[in-house]
Amino acid sequence: MLNAPLIVFDLFSNALLMLGWLIQNVLWDVFTQTGLAAIPFIALIVSEWYRARQEGDDEGNKGVLSVNRIETRFYAMALVLLFTCQPILTVQLTTVDHDLQRSQQCGTKQISKGQWGESTLNSLDGKVPSIPVWWAFVHAVSHGITGAAVAAMPCSTDFQSIRTELDLTTIDDPVLQREVGEFQLSCFGPARNKLFQESGSVDSNRSQDVDWIGSNYFLETEGYYDSFHAGRPVQGFPYNETRDASRPNTGPGQDGYPTCSEWWSAGDVGLRDRLHSQVDAGLWDDIRSVFTSSDAEDYVIRRMVSPRSGAANGNLNQAVVGYRDLDGGSGFGDATVKAGALIGGGVAALPFLSGLDMLKQALPMVQSILVMAVVICLPFVMLISGYSFKVAGVATFGLFATWFLSFWWEVARWMSSNLVELIYKSDAAKMSWLSAANNMYDRMVLMFVEGTMYMVLPALWVGVLGWAGMKVGSSVGNAAGDGGKGAKGAGEAGGSKAQSIGTGGKKSL
Repeated sequence: MLNAPLIVFDLFSNALLMLGWLIQNVLWDVFTQTGLAAIPFIALIVSEWYRARQEGDDEGNKGVLSVNRIETRFYAMALVLLFTCQPILTVQLTTVDHDLQRSQQCGTKQISKGQWGESTLNSLDGKVPSIPVWWAFVHAVSHGITGAAVAAMPCSTDFQSIRTELDLTTIDDPVLQREVGEFQLSCFGPARNKLFQESGSVDSNRSQDVDWIGSNYFLETEGYYDSFHAGRPVQGFPYNETRDASRPNTGPGQDGYPTCSEWWSAGDVGLRDRLHSQVDAGLWDDIRSVFTSSDAEDYVIRRMVSPRSGAANGNLNQAVVGYRDLDGGSGFGDATVKAGALIGGGVAALPFLSGLDMLKQALPMVQSILVMAVVICLPFVMLISGYSFKVAGVATFGLFATWFLSFWWEVARWMSSNLVELIYKSDAAKMSWLSAANNMYDRMVLMFVEGTMYMVLPALWVGVLGWAGMKVGSSVGNAAGDGGKGAKGAGEAGGSKAQSIGTGGKKSL
């Protein structure tokens, strides 16, 4: 028996596809051994005989016409049976190898050219399934077109991946965590209070800088970090008689009270360098590959120590013009409406993102299960249709539409990863987005829009197929959507629970 070397994109689809074709083989064996596979041919002869009997006696050549009709339809049915029902080729599935580093850079899955996996599943319980010629062809063409479409997408920096990695970066050292909190109490808080008392108001260009503990303004302006000191002796900063003589619990040979500038900036013992060491080296490589400015490191540290920084600064530069009023507001009470939307969006963000994360993880699994189910149904569909060319065509487009969903999900992921690059042109704007220091309102709206694209784009795709007369759109779209609802709902429930716990924790303080 000839082999059908076919590729799949992951091990999950590999296993389920093998299972689907193995069950298809068993079902087809049952149909052939019991004679059920011959029923459409018997029905063909009976129907043509009945049709000939209904014709008038004046049609003397009705016997010849019946034979011709039977012969023509018999050949057509035999071809469909041979190419779509009879397993001829041995299935040899191979998974593709993904270039993880390149995928992270591009924001879409990137296949290593010419690299195929070795640890693939090609038998179940010692049984190797077979596949009809036509479906092997459909599999090869569908995966080839899908892979080519994904590869054709532009490759640019995946800012969303960097942002996600930043969000996952935490201060693991409990001593450092405590010192950051003490720095906020002893240095940042007093400096902010002094600034507001002296200035009354803060210029919008400066407000973003003074909204976090590593503010350059506080570090470089006299009377701020150079005037405030740590509230206790800090390890790594030796006693300085001029600075610490009147302070308790210190003396020669002991730790001293550094100024806030020293505490933040001093060499290896300063908070900035110690926070810098908490960030994974690979993330620093990603940041440096994107940004050449030294300010990028400050933005990374800012994101790590102050995840909410800058939210109150407002929407300084609107990146997306939606269908609100053209004056940018909602009329009366616009500021209140926008503030309410920002708060409401923030409340809904955690459940939404949790559900979306699980949905994105579940979609390829749902796709593989749908393909397996279609493969198992094929013998029934072809038999009941009487080995119809039309039904074979609909099934072909149905399988292709299901496999091609991978491309639309990659488009949604690319949009989520690269809209920042397309919208925010300057490095400063991109770094502000990474640190959540600006454009929070626009970013929150974009977050919800990007999330819905994982369902909207596939729905549009299967709907457009209906324009060609292929009635596969609603069934494929509904199956994919319904299959992912459970995972999305579970993620949203987990996010809501985490949010309620966090809210309860704040109230208890």
